[in-house]
This record gives sequence, C-alpha cells and structure tokens, in this order.
Amino acid sequence: MVAAVKRPETRTYNRRECITFRKTAERFGGLSNMAGGYLLNVNGVRILTSEALYQACRFPHLPEVQHQIIGERSPMTAKMRSKPYRNNSRPDWDIVRTKIMRWCLQVKLVQNWDKFSKLLLETGDLPIVEDSRRDDFWGAKPEDEEMLIGINVLGRLLMQLREQVKNDEISPQTIINPLPISSFLLYGREINPISKDGEHHFASSNDVPELEEISRQSESNTIDSDSILINVPKHELDANARSSQSSNQKKDLIEVAELQLDKYDSLQFILPHIVESLQEAERTDKELAELFKTNLAQMRQWLKRAVQLGKIKKLSKPVRYVVESQLSLIR
Repeated sequence: MVAAVKRPETRTYNRRECITFRKTAERFGGLSNMAGGYLLNVNGVRILTSEALYQACRFPHLPEVQHQIIGERSPMTAKMRSKPYRNNSRPDWDIVRTKIMRWCLQVKLVQNWDKFSKLLLETGDLPIVEDSRRDDFWGAKPEDEEMLIGINVLGRLLMQLREQVKNDEISPQTIINPLPISSFLLYGREINPISKDGEHHFASSNDVPELEEISRQSESNTIDSDSILINVPKHELDANARSSQSSNQKKDLIEVAELQLDKYDSLQFILPHIVESLQEAERTDKELAELFKTNLAQMRQWLKRAVQLGKIKKLSKPVRYVVESQLSLIR
C-alpha cells in the first residue's frame, strides 16, 4: 500500500566468472540467509538465522507473529511461518526491505566476525550471486547451464559488505545502529544499537545525537547507480518547540495529541510517503489511492487524519491535497 518502487535493471552473470550459492551445505552456502551456525542477538533475543530476523522485521506491529517466526528452529519454516501474514506486512515494506536486509547482514557479520568475514574475503573480487530457481530480485535465475539473469540484490549487498570489510569500514568493534525508519521494533520494543555481543548501551544520553547523525549518514549509502537502497525522508517531532508555544497554541496541540499515532497504527507507516508524494505535486484522493495501490476508502481515511494532524491540507475546486507545512512528521 505504498508507492511503487522502480525495479532496478536485471544483470547477466556467467557462472564460471562468479561466486554462486544456492544450498547451505555448499562451500559458500554460509552467504545464504538460510545458513545455520550464525547466531544473532538483537535486544537480548536469540535468533538462529538472518532469515528469521529479516522475516520478523516485516511485522513490527505484530509482535506475536514475530515470536512465531523467531521461535522456529528451521530458517525455511521461519520463512513459511510469515507467509499467512504477508498481506499485513508493514505498509512500506517494499521501500524499506532492502535497507532491512542490509542491516541484517551487518548484524550477521559483526556477531559472527571470524567465520563470516573469512567467507566473504574468500570470494576475492568476483561477483557474488545467489543462484535461485524462483527469485530474480534477491538472486538470479538460471537461463541455461552457464548464464544467470536477475537483479541479484542479495549478492550485491554481500559485495558491498565485502568491500566494507576490505576497507576496514566495518570491524568486530563496529556498533550497528538501528535503521532510522518508523517503528523499527522487535517484540514491541525499539531495536537498540547492536554490538558483537548483543544489545549495546551507550554510557551517556549525550551519545544519542551522535548515533542519530551516524544513522542518517549510513542511510545515504547506496550500492550503485541503480539506487537499490532507496532513501526515505526521516523527521522528528521537536518536543522542546512544542513546550514553548503560547497557551492557545498549547490547547491546539493538546487537541492534535489526541490524534497522534501509536506504533501499531498503519498511518504512521504511510504518512511520510504521502507527504513526500505531495511535495512533488498536488494530488486528488483517487490519484493517491492509485499511486499507493490501496482502495479509495482507506486512502480517504488516511487523508482525513493527516489533515487533522496538520500534515497536509485539503483544497477545493477542484478537491486535491497539498503539503500543509514543513512540520516534522510523526514517526
């Protein structure tokens, strides 16, 4: 239910000139998210594979589903456990899934440094390709005995990670920051920075602004010109500014506060994307519904609340919507 993401171009790979992986028992099978033996620790939660962690990130608003996924011992079963709920994935999933996969791989690397960094470096400078019979987005499909064709996003993320290891941009001491996206939650809790041993706690709250700046810089990184990692605007509410308003303004803010979004509200996922689209051009509710691939009734409900929150404005003659102001968006 978010704007369509432009699909990057497919690429063609010669098997003989690449490092490919399909089965986890193969030499480079550890590159797969399905590979066992790469234990993860996020917010003190023990997670058996990066596949389980990735699938759990689909459902920040459904902690009980996250429990089911992470509770499975098999990575394939964890993946299958998510399938019945995929229509209820976070609404911006298609936009953020590549960023989440990149984050999952970074956690896998830092928490399994000796084993995983060694495997990455053993691939040399060759292209890394997930050989997949079905998925030409994360991997590439066999065209014949020699050629593979696909977007190969996972392989390209792994190649990026390999370069970070070679250039000492990431190490066992690296703290993996949470992604600066809305509702990045595990079991109803905000995901904290991750160290090699698990949840990382900063010594002082003075470190938090630095963490946020690092996260913003990390978010601007891309794999290449195909822009696989898509940037999404990030904003924060300024509590200090709100507290300094006049008494009348405070009264208005109290009324708006009753409309504020909780972490399980679908509007909080979609609101930044609606505002971003309206910054490009004025749009009608029908145009927005079509753009975000949702029904008109749902879009009108979102727009009504966005107007009440003061994020956008409804104009008449003809009826269309515009950005109300540059006020911070609700996370």
